[in-house]
Amino acid sequence: MIVSVREFVLSLFLVNCLAYRAPAPLIKTVQRGGTHFEGPHWSTAENALYWVDIHDQKVYRFDAETANITSKSIGYGPVSLVVTVKDYPKLVLIGVRTELYFLPWDAPEGDSSLRLLSAVDLGLPDNRCNDGKVDAKGRLWFGTMGKEVNNNVDKDQATLYMMDEHNYLDPMEKVRPVSISNGIAWTADNKFMFYIDTPTRNIDVFDFDLEEGCIRNRRTLFSFQANNVTGSPDGMTIDSDGNLWVACFDGWKVIKIDSRAGKLLEQHRLPAAKVTSVMWGGHDLSTLFVTTSKVGLSQAELNTQPDAGSLFAIEGTGSKGLPENQFIFANAADY
Repeated sequence: MIVSVREFVLSLFLVNCLAYRAPAPLIKTVQRGGTHFEGPHWSTAENALYWVDIHDQKVYRFDAETANITSKSIGYGPVSLVVTVKDYPKLVLIGVRTELYFLPWDAPEGDSSLRLLSAVDLGLPDNRCNDGKVDAKGRLWFGTMGKEVNNNVDKDQATLYMMDEHNYLDPMEKVRPVSISNGIAWTADNKFMFYIDTPTRNIDVFDFDLEEGCIRNRRTLFSFQANNVTGSPDGMTIDSDGNLWVACFDGWKVIKIDSRAGKLLEQHRLPAAKVTSVMWGGHDLSTLFVTTSKVGLSQAELNTQPDAGSLFAIEGTGSKGLPENQFIFANAADY
């Protein structure tokens, strides 16, 4: 059989592609035994990951240098978010019920170490805070969710807020009504902000004004329904190429989306159905930390998902993240 030069070169190219194909990403279990892990936040300054267990009312810290994991029991209500405070190592801002508190990590155990900063959704005692992220100006964007009973949440009872060191007594309403405020991310140039209200099963995008902290022109970037993606969008982060990584609650996976074209690029299956959030971390920000939940699973489901409620790390995706922003608050340690 005579093979043309073109066919020979093409076949050689395909052989080389197969020979040098990147290995599949590796999924590791970092911490087992959680109930509803959520809200991972990477501190580059501390080389550490913080996250929460909403149901068990705990905040966790993973020291990447020593692999040591420590935790704080809050005991005051559902703990929904944790972010670090700029220039104050081991001082974190956490959401408990509908309040925000400073928590010094090295303070004695107990609620007495909490310092109340703000409260929202007054008059809605069954609401609670949910996800939150800090923008490049050090402002916290965080949202709430309505009353939850047996995995059903009251619709349109919540709000997305923006809080900084000046308006902390009365955070600014940015989006209302909201049902379950969840994932937030910004492009590296801070021209766009992405946002998830979970029951919509959409990822929306706003035009973003960093200096003024304004959002406008909301539209849908990606629809789970239109793209036949199972589950619902939960936590979200962005990589250095501008692609979104989204946790699929009840979907068994994390998906990668082109934030410009709104196209599904990759899917990474986890050994747990209720994938709650994602965050880049590690020394070069190439490890994707993934939180999961086991709330509401039957015993039969737990038997097939023994690691549900764990913190996972996905390595070898070929992507990496951007340094996470920190909350800015002057004299925070003395507040």
